[in-house]
Amino acid sequence: MQRRSFLGAGAVGILTDCAGGAIDAQSRPVIILVHGAWHGAWCWERVTPLLGRAGYRSVAVSLPGMGERKSELSLSINLDSHIDTVVEAALAPGQPAALVGHSYAGFVITGAAARLASSGRLRSLVYLDAFVPADGEQVSDYMPADARAKLAATLAAGNPAYGAVPARFFGIEKPEDIDWAQARLTAQPAATYFQPLHLAAALPPATRRSYIACQSPRLPVFDATKARIRGTASWTYRELQTGHDAMVTAPQDLSLLIAELA
Repeated sequence: MQRRSFLGAGAVGILTDCAGGAIDAQSRPVIILVHGAWHGAWCWERVTPLLGRAGYRSVAVSLPGMGERKSELSLSINLDSHIDTVVEAALAPGQPAALVGHSYAGFVITGAAARLASSGRLRSLVYLDAFVPADGEQVSDYMPADARAKLAATLAAGNPAYGAVPARFFGIEKPEDIDWAQARLTAQPAATYFQPLHLAAALPPATRRSYIACQSPRLPVFDATKARIRGTASWTYRELQTGHDAMVTAPQDLSLLIAELA
């Protein structure tokens, strides 16, 4: 596993690459793994080696202000900051890309896909127990009114941090996994929850869209999204009987599904 930094005109992304050995990875899309709220590239550590053994190159992106980049947290980091980082990561390898977005990152990969629509690089989108937002929506639309108002007040007071929830919230049950995740969770840049998503372009018809639902235990906030996707013929829908953080609790099963859907 090789760790490196990508520098570009926008944000800097800390990336983790895993390349396959016997199988020619150049003939397959690079899988861009995008973490959800309060997480970082670290959460994919159990998945990237498995994808590599299956012949896929994967890139785990660390979003600005979170995880490995927590020192960058500021009021200026918004949804566009995260979308920019994913677009940069998708264009960097010089070959087709598949975007995998977990939870909050459904907003991020949807925005990135719209920007990549004319590039010819985007092969597929995989939403892992994630939001699938429409144009004009913002993450805070999915929050209870009281929680949204409290976070808005925090942001208005000049505090950029939306503090992390306990690791158990993500369906992690083993004590050692809870401790491992809890030690790595960081604050979410609060402004990311209040910037509406603007989609400048529609996806090309050939772009494959898939959804992986984590059902045991499930997070009710995604129930309406799952019901909508299940009833849409143009989507591929799969389920995992594990918690929300499937990359931690069921990396083998998740890796197989990502390889199938990417």
